Amino acid sequence: MILTKRLQLMPCTLQHFELFLQGGDALANQLGITISENWIEYPEVILVTYDKLRNDPSLLGWFFYMVIHRENRELIGAGGFKGRPDSNGVVEIAYDISPDYREQGYGTETAKALINFAFGHNYVTSVIAHTEEEYNSSVKTLQKVGMSFVGAFTNKENEELWEWRITRDVFESHQQYQQQY
Repeated sequence: MILTKRLQLMPCTLQHFELFLQGGDALANQLGITISENWIEYPEVILVTYDKLRNDPSLLGWFFYMVIHRENRELIGAGGFKGRPDSNGVVEIAYDISPDYREQGYGTETAKALINFAFGHNYVTSVIAHTEEEYNSSVKTLQKVGMSFVGAFTNKENEELWEWRITRDVFESHQQYQQQY
């Protein structure tokens, strides 16, 4: 579990996925929360993500997190990692916040929490993220958390994307700077 000032990032276990697949009410009742209507932009990812975790339970912690608003006790988004860090210590983050909670800093808070978690492991050297190839709110969020533009590329699905990165040394110098002020 990752806690921030306003959010709780709870790793989604197989049991959580199974409850959600029974219907949102089962998961909400189990966790004592409400679920924002549009908490995830692409609900079809739930089944794919569940299958991936079922096939590799060791992904837990380096995978899918539910983003819960602590005060409202409401599931407002999802985030996490696209898998464990690779052999070079690089890990990719992703996140999505419900439209009802956007433009309030929750995406930035989620991204910061994921980056802090990643660099809490000494073998992580870099954190990356991908965005659409346009200047949008996701780009602004990644810039706010200290990530820098690396370049454009075409993924396996033939989509043009931008890659963003923060390295451990940049992260640590950013942390030291914030502590001074």
